[in-house]
Amino acid sequence: MGVLERSHLTIIQEVAREGSLTAAGMRLNLTQPALSHSIRKIEQQLGVKIWRREGRSLVLTQAGEWLLALANRLLPQFELAESRLEQFANGGRGTLRIGMECHPCYQWLLKVVSPYLERWPKVDVDVRQKFQFGGIGALFSNEIDILVTPDPLYKPGLKFTPVFDYELVLAVGPEHPLRNAKFVLPEQLVDETLITYPVPSERLDIYTQFLQPAGIAPRQQKQIETTDIMLVMVAHGRGVAALPRWLVKEYSARFKLHPIKLGKKGIAKQIFLGHRETDEDIHYLRDFIEFAASPR
Repeated sequence: MGVLERSHLTIIQEVAREGSLTAAGMRLNLTQPALSHSIRKIEQQLGVKIWRREGRSLVLTQAGEWLLALANRLLPQFELAESRLEQFANGGRGTLRIGMECHPCYQWLLKVVSPYLERWPKVDVDVRQKFQFGGIGALFSNEIDILVTPDPLYKPGLKFTPVFDYELVLAVGPEHPLRNAKFVLPEQLVDETLITYPVPSERLDIYTQFLQPAGIAPRQQKQIETTDIMLVMVAHGRGVAALPRWLVKEYSARFKLHPIKLGKKGIAKQIFLGHRETDEDIHYLRDFIEFAASPR
């Protein structure tokens, strides 16, 4: 049996990701015949069948599936190692990869990223949305360096820093009967259409901290990915939404929105930045967290 090489894992991952030799070849800067030759050579070197043909498609064998899982674990770590070595060589140069689990946090993040980039002219920032990575798992697998989340999951090897306090409120439109209410109770949302981000209800505070403890469910739930579209829907009376008070205030003039306290006591929340403890010595990462947590 031959030696398993990094290039083997890269080819296996790209063929599985793209679903065709033509598309994978383009990603790998190889022609289709050259990629086909590489695939045969890999199987000969390793002494095991990695793919089987089903019509025009290549399907991974059991050995291929295992190698794909290995590639998905190891390749991001190779990329991270190379990036870190480049940073050491260039003195503070690199890319800070941020994963966002907090949909309405983009406006807040913009206010942090802009001055941060001025502070670190050799550092780039890459922001990934939730569907592009696996949250906590992405931190462990080195796909991202910082996780922005309102719901930290404390695990050994990870550290979460609270950087921003906010209140979750109910946003309603200018014609909504609750628009002048001081607060809203769960039972008042029984006949409402609740507009949310595409997040499971068990991870939405409006459900876990407000509706479910009272045994209440809204008449309907609509999921919308984009904050602006969500607020337009609310402003035109198509539903209500639970959002940070600062975000509702920021958009209130543009969309004629009204923020209402959820319950008599309200719902207090925090935004956390999670990172790997092993990255504590990366100056520009530590500075981003400290800068994000500092009052402005």
